Amino acid sequence: MNFFILFFLAVLLSLIYILWQQIKQQKGSHHQHKLDETLDKQLLTMMGGAKQAVLRLLRNARKNYLGKSYLWYHEKVIRDLERDRSY
Repeated sequence: MNFFILFFLAVLLSLIYILWQQIKQQKGSHHQHKLDETLDKQLLTMMGGAKQAVLRLLRNARKNYLGKSYLWYHEKVIRDLERDRSY
């Protein structure tokens, strides 16, 4: 009986630790979601100030590449626009 209680406590403590790690990681990743004003302005300039078009491009990038940072999405859209304009 004592074995089951110890086993249950070990599993419970492991789950609490995993949950704590995930919460800590989410708090740390909050900084990834802050927009870089320089890239924001660059994107708007590249798109001739068409904010809705920029938002659509960023939304599509987020849909196609899940789990990346906002900075990554901005850089990806800029790279794609530069690539497309070089043709």
